[in-house]
Amino acid sequence: MSKIWKWLLLIAGIFAVFVGFNMFAHPLISLASMTFWFALVFAVQGISEIVQYFKSEEKHGWNLFGGIVTLILALTLFSGSFIEMVTFVPFIISLWALTNGITKTIVGFKVRKTDKSVGTPLVWMGILGIVAGLIMMGHPLMTGLYISYTIAFVFIYQGIVAIVQFFKIK
Repeated sequence: MSKIWKWLLLIAGIFAVFVGFNMFAHPLISLASMTFWFALVFAVQGISEIVQYFKSEEKHGWNLFGGIVTLILALTLFSGSFIEMVTFVPFIISLWALTNGITKTIVGFKVRKTDKSVGTPLVWMGILGIVAGLIMMGHPLMTGLYISYTIAFVFIYQGIVAIVQFFKIK
């Protein structure tokens, strides 16, 4: 590995650790800044589900419904003010998980009629999504903090891994 790449690894590691600790120190600000990325992911997923519905030979209205709801949630995130973004992100994520869980459960039961090996895990993942959505809806502040802290931990972990790799690479 060239020296430039090795040093970039160290810089990336230090930066990731710094960002992670900053997210731990300011979780709500971090949550607000993540809103854009959540909205982008929701928009892509919503569009993907809608396109998949129209391209699929077997049309399940619940897939279309799930895609439309996900796209509406994305547009809500894109159009909100800073304060609204901070307060609504946990609610929107929980509503999205709940809606996604319901649609996956319904589709899973339909798919199970033709292929149990695909339908059964889909049903269980849908039920898990429903439970997670309800828990998150009941505790929006904890949901927001959990999201911020989890991502902060991942940044710190990845940063430490990069720094260790810097010292291990010859």
